[in-house]
Amino acid sequence: MRDVRKAQSLGLALLPGVELVHADVTEGVDALVTAMGDADAVVCATGFTPSFNLGKDNPKAVDGQGTIDLIDAATRTGKVSRFVLITSLLTNAPAIGQAQNDNYRFLNALGGILDQKRRAEIHLESSGLTWTVIRPGGLSNDPPSTTGGAIVGPADTFLGLPSDAGREVSRDTVAELAVAALSDANARFKIVELVANPAQPPLARDAFFKL
Repeated sequence: MRDVRKAQSLGLALLPGVELVHADVTEGVDALVTAMGDADAVVCATGFTPSFNLGKDNPKAVDGQGTIDLIDAATRTGKVSRFVLITSLLTNAPAIGQAQNDNYRFLNALGGILDQKRRAEIHLESSGLTWTVIRPGGLSNDPPSTTGGAIVGPADTFLGLPSDAGREVSRDTVAELAVAALSDANARFKIVELVANPAQPPLARDAFFKL
C-alpha cells in the first residue's frame, strides 16, 4: 500500500496475521519485488486517484504500467502461485463493437483508464502466472444486503446497459470473489464479470466461477 500510516489508522495492523508494507506500483519492479517478499498470492485492486501530481497519479502510470510492473514483480519472485486482478466492465469494449458505448466513453475519458486496464489484463494473460481477472460493475459502498446477490458472467457479458441483469455491486462482494479466486480451481485462467441485483438471492461461494 502507498500509505502505511493510513492503514494503521484504520486498524488493519491489528488483524491476525497482517503485516503492513509500503508498496507503490509507480516505483518500479525492483521496489515491488522487495515489498512482495515471500508472498505466494497477489490480489491487485489498484486504481489511480486524481490528484495534482499528474506525472505519478494517472491511469497509464497506475492502471497500465504500474499493474504491469506488479505482474512482472510477481513473476520475478518465482513464489507467487495465484494472481488476481480486479479491473472493470468494458475494458474490452472496442474489440467487441462497444467503442461508442456511453459508459465506455465516459469512463475512458479519464486518461484512457479502461484501455490501460485492458493492457494490464493482456499482460497478465501472457505472464506465465496462474491468474484470474475480475471485472466488476459500478462499485458501491453499500453492503450486499442492499446491492443484492452476485451475478457472474464470462468476459464481455455485461455492458453497463439498462438491459443488463445488474449494474452496481458491493465492494464486499468483489472482495469475497477475489479471496475465493485464490483457492478455487475453477477460477484459474478465467475472466469473470460481476454485477449484483437486489432481486437476486445470494450466490453460493462454490458457484462463483462455475461458468
